[in-house]
Amino acid sequence: MTNLRSDNNYGLIPEARAGFLAAADGDAVAYGDDAYTERAVQAIKALFGRETAVFFVATGTAANTLAIASLTEPWQRVLCHSHSHWADDESTAPERFTLCRTVGVSPSADPTRLRPSDLATVIHPGRDVHSPAPGVITLSNPTEFGTVYSPADVAAIVRFARDHGYRVHVDGARFANAVAHTTAITGQGVTAAARALTVDAGVDALSLGGTKAGLAFGEAILLFPQSSTDAAHAATRLPYLRKSTGHLLSKHRFVAAQFAHSLEMDAWVRHAAHANAQAARLAAGLTARDVRSLFPREANAVFADLSPALDRHLRARGHSYYPFITPVGPSSRLMCSFATTDAQVDAFLADLV
Repeated sequence: MTNLRSDNNYGLIPEARAGFLAAADGDAVAYGDDAYTERAVQAIKALFGRETAVFFVATGTAANTLAIASLTEPWQRVLCHSHSHWADDESTAPERFTLCRTVGVSPSADPTRLRPSDLATVIHPGRDVHSPAPGVITLSNPTEFGTVYSPADVAAIVRFARDHGYRVHVDGARFANAVAHTTAITGQGVTAAARALTVDAGVDALSLGGTKAGLAFGEAILLFPQSSTDAAHAATRLPYLRKSTGHLLSKHRFVAAQFAHSLEMDAWVRHAAHANAQAARLAAGLTARDVRSLFPREANAVFADLSPALDRHLRARGHSYYPFITPVGPSSRLMCSFATTDAQVDAFLADLV
C-alpha cells in the first residue's frame, strides 16, 4: 500500500531524530534558556535576519493563532482564503485566541491563491467604530491546494495590506516545500528564497512548520521587526501570550534541538525538495494515465479527480489518501513526504487500472 494521507503520518527525518536524541542526554535549563534553543534561534536568524524574533511552540494551531493574536486587538478582523487552514481546520481556536472576526475570501481567477483584487472585494474604507478595524491578512504558503505564492505574489499582497492598514502573516506549515519550489524555479539559494518569500516582501510574521517537515512535533513563530513596528510590538506581546495560553514548553530543548539539527546544511529544504519531486513524479504518472489533476503541482500535494469506481479500487488495494473539498469541487488529496519512495509512487500508479 501507499500512504498518501499526509506528510505528518511519517516519522522523523534523520536530522530531527539526531537532535531529539542529543537533547535526551543530560540536563538543561527549562523553558528555553538552554544551548539547543540558542543554537536553533541563531540558525533561524541566519536565515531570516538578525532582528528576527523566534518563539517555539508545540503545534501549528498554536503557532498560527498566537502569531496573529500578537499582531491584533480583539476589535479587528482577519482576512484569509475561504478554504485556508485558518478558516477550515483550526476549529474555534482563531476566535478563542484572538477574539477577532475572521472573514473568508473566495478567489476569482485562481481558486487556490488570493490576489489583491480578491481582497479588495471585502475592504470597505471609511467605516467607523461600528465595524471591525483592519487586522491581519493571513496566507498559507504553500496553499492548501499545493500551489505556491511567489515572492512577487507575496509582495503584492503586502503592499495591498499596508495601503489598507493590515499586517501580513504567513502560515508556513509546509514552508520548506515553498522554499524548495522557489529555489527550483528561480535558482536562488535557500536563504535568498526564504527571505524573498517573507522579510524581503515585507511580511510581519511566519509560522515556520516543523511537524510536516519531519520533526516529531514543534513549530516556530517568527516575527520580523525589520518589516514593521507592528511586528516589533508583537514581539513584546508574544512571550506573555504564549505563557498565558499554556504553550510555553518546559522541556523546550526537545523542539529546539530538532530545529537546530534540521536547519543545518539546509537539510529541511533538501527533504522538502524530495517530497516535491515525488509529487511531481506522481502528477506526471496520473497525467500519463489520463487522470486529471485539479491544480498545478508546485509543492508536495496532488489533487486528483478520481472516479468513484477508481477510488474504491485503489482503497481496496490498500492505498490511503484523503477526500478533500476544494473550491472547484470534491477531490482526492495525494500528499508526498520526505519518506515517500519511487517504489511507493510507482505502486500507486500501477494500480490505476
